[in-house]
Amino acid sequence: METEIAAKNFVIHASQDRVWRLVGKVILNSLPGMEEVEILDERNFRAFLRVRVSLLKLTMRLKGEIVDMVPPDSLVVNIALEGLRGLFRMNQKVTIDITSIDQGRTAVACQAMAESMGILSRGMFLRQARRFAQSVFETIEKRLQDLA
Repeated sequence: METEIAAKNFVIHASQDRVWRLVGKVILNSLPGMEEVEILDERNFRAFLRVRVSLLKLTMRLKGEIVDMVPPDSLVVNIALEGLRGLFRMNQKVTIDITSIDQGRTAVACQAMAESMGILSRGMFLRQARRFAQSVFETIEKRLQDLA
């Protein structure tokens, strides 16, 4: 069952090509708590993600794979998160669509979907996952605005 975690649409005052060139760097630099990022190849990476849920501080293993990329129009990344020695697992699909509106303006649409989440994970972490994803999308917008 898919569940939307977060979505954000915004406009950047830059060309579609400029936004496309910036988006990869901006995404990786917009994830608070991400450590030990290892780029495995042009489509795969892994890292540790440190998060706080209620009173718990957790270290999650994160694996990311770019599953669809159509430059300069779209990027789809599957992200697998695992923590608490496998008790918490979540697979997410993050989609970023980049569309030229007119000369010098580009629309960006971001969406994060939870693709599989156990009952324990849903009960304990869904609210935190929503806040985290929305915060990341807001940071992506701000950094793209600053760099464009």
